[in-house]
Amino acid sequence: MLSWRSGVVVLVAASLLCSAAIAGSGWHVVPSQDVAGSDFDELDGTLVVGSSEAWAVGFSRVSGDNQFRALVERWQGAAWEIVPSARIAASHDTRLHALASTGPSDVWAVGTNTTPAGYVNHGLIEHWDGAAWTRLRRASGEPDAATLLDVSADSPSDAWAVGWFVNDASQMQPLIEHWNGSSWKVVDGAFGGQSYFDRLRAVSAIAPDDVWALGTTGRHPSPFAEHWDGNSWSLVPVPPSGFDSSLDSVTAVASDDVWAVGGANVTDTLVEHWDGSSWSIVFSPNAPGTQVRSFLTGVTALGPGNIWAVGVAASSSSERTLIEHWNGTSWSIVQSPPAGVDAELLGVAGRRGGPLFAVGARDVFSPQRTLVLQH
Repeated sequence: MLSWRSGVVVLVAASLLCSAAIAGSGWHVVPSQDVAGSDFDELDGTLVVGSSEAWAVGFSRVSGDNQFRALVERWQGAAWEIVPSARIAASHDTRLHALASTGPSDVWAVGTNTTPAGYVNHGLIEHWDGAAWTRLRRASGEPDAATLLDVSADSPSDAWAVGWFVNDASQMQPLIEHWNGSSWKVVDGAFGGQSYFDRLRAVSAIAPDDVWALGTTGRHPSPFAEHWDGNSWSLVPVPPSGFDSSLDSVTAVASDDVWAVGGANVTDTLVEHWDGSSWSIVFSPNAPGTQVRSFLTGVTALGPGNIWAVGVAASSSSERTLIEHWNGTSWSIVQSPPAGVDAELLGVAGRRGGPLFAVGARDVFSPQRTLVLQH
């Protein structure tokens, strides 16, 4: 699961709780599929391609099996159904984390494939051509011990995937891979080697010369941002955001309207905005209640004044889903529907005019099941 679970639960300041007024909802749980005989099912990412076309990816484990298997689900206007992912040997551990698309027959999914020989991780890249999922060749130049966490595409010949790898000195280092229309290749980024814990978590490709990649550095992480201008990656300053902070998802309305979300100070949500010249922190509320940790894991833009973010509100005894909305002026918490005992949202995606989906997991302390909400 995501790293936020390892954090220490502390008291949330009363002043922040007062600001977390619950707004109207409109969200409801829709049936999703779990693998037969599984004891663990999770959806990490989702993608809306059209008014009657959406995808979700994650991973599953059959009871008694030590290996996870990539999980792909598809929605075609009526119900979510499991779709076979790319063929990979059953002895491999495969997990998918994120999706991107430029159309119904050009969909990317990325994650991790662990081989049984030496338990070595490699980036996993799968592609949907309108008929079936296929696994693509490992990116040229990709080192061993690699993981891909996010992917974004602005055209069929321009896509980016990010994550990290572990080098020979056991250091986590940022990883950037690029699709040029015919193959994937590792591209040097602007950040790395500053700690044993440097990784990229999110990417948004707006245009061939306008791509954002966000990551964290340090055991007690702090965020950093990289930008691609069509020729090279460069570091762009982000404001200080407190102890144990991260930006885990990014979405763009336009080149001068980009949003990123995550968590800060162990207990608080974190939202940052790019206005075309600089990144700034925008106030976002925390979930109400005492001893609650609020964290945002996914964000999607439906328009300049219509941004949705999802995540988790966790206490020492339970976890519940967290949904927030930007109306063009401020962020507010939107009431989540009851979603079982202990639930979390890990990704969100939508399109103007609908649909809008959020995905994650429920009953997270075994047997864990998939969760899909629709607005």
